[in-house]
Amino acid sequence: MDDTQSDSSPDRTPRRNADYRWTVPKVSAFLKALSECGSVAEAALTVGMSRQAAYKLRSRLDGEKFQAAFEAARQRGLAARAKERAERRKSKERPPSPWDGPGLDALDHLRAASKATDSDG
Repeated sequence: MDDTQSDSSPDRTPRRNADYRWTVPKVSAFLKALSECGSVAEAALTVGMSRQAAYKLRSRLDGEKFQAAFEAARQRGLAARAKERAERRKSKERPPSPWDGPGLDALDHLRAASKATDSDG
């Protein structure tokens, strides 16, 4: 065995691509995603970060500019989601159901039973 290596610590190379850190492009992609969906958790996941990391970033960058950008993006996203829900309600369109799709024709009797109990109540 070589004197420079020990059994307890494997040979590790440092991570060059710091995916676990916030970068300027990652922050702007996060804010863009937040303005589209309104959910901090969803937006954070789109850039490979967690909801907790996003809130830590917001508290760490304690400037009014970032706080305002964060909240404005979140409000735009929430408004977009509300508009989407209202349009769906207006057109009576339902989101895709896991009961619909190819290969699920054998479950038609369950769909029919479910609709019958829904209309009974």
